[in-house]
Amino acid sequence: MTKLFLLLGNPVSHSLSPCFWNKTFKKLGIDATYVALKVEEDDINVALHGIKALGVSGINVTIPYKQAAAKVCSVLHGAASVIGVVNTLKPGKNGFEGWNTDYCGLRSVLGGFAGFEKALVIGSGASSQTALQVLSEIKCKQAYQIARKYSDTICEKNNEMYLTKFAWNSKNFAYSVSESDIIINTTPLGWKPEDDIPELRTYLTSDKTYMDFNYSSCSKLIQSAAEKNCKVVDGLELLLRQGMESFKIFTGVCVPDNIMREALYSCVR
Repeated sequence: MTKLFLLLGNPVSHSLSPCFWNKTFKKLGIDATYVALKVEEDDINVALHGIKALGVSGINVTIPYKQAAAKVCSVLHGAASVIGVVNTLKPGKNGFEGWNTDYCGLRSVLGGFAGFEKALVIGSGASSQTALQVLSEIKCKQAYQIARKYSDTICEKNNEMYLTKFAWNSKNFAYSVSESDIIINTTPLGWKPEDDIPELRTYLTSDKTYMDFNYSSCSKLIQSAAEKNCKVVDGLELLLRQGMESFKIFTGVCVPDNIMREALYSCVR
């Protein structure tokens, strides 16, 4: 019997996940299919509970449902239990079990770099919480966070990492970008061609690493970093590595990197 796996989000039309998951299933001879479904925000809880009753084998969720997904889980594994953010759900005996494979993917990606002492995280949603948790665990000493919801400067401590939260304005961008070794965009900005953060073009310099959770080829944010000769890591690598972790959770199969990587990049071309 064909197993069904779903991606829930809003929007989902841009997602490469159905393409590269289904190609990976075919390559490995697994009888399964992966489908993306757009779900309105008011319907996410009803959708999750209804899907469990239909016998779906596993669910990935994306923006903006990663925190709502954590709340419907009876068991949270690993970093998901610390951060309260889930993007991978699997039906269990007593309800959903949840994992945060974005965390695993980001740990894997950042593990390939030298240590970052200072970092800027753009955004305040679920992905920002994942990024800040990873940064604290890899011994980043100081993190800055810029988000539209902050109106004043807030100073906190996350384990051994100092965290300064800033309001979204040019002055704060100028300071935090200049102070940081790595800049991580966790907002949805960049999926649409008109999305822009002009401060990146103004304040980024070639000695910075720019990382984006998004992977749109039309992203002005990624283009700005590339034009400034920054080291750029777009969301494709994160998508790949978190996908490999979700695949193992769903199927029990450790898919070889080269197989899923080939599937992913064939979907990009």
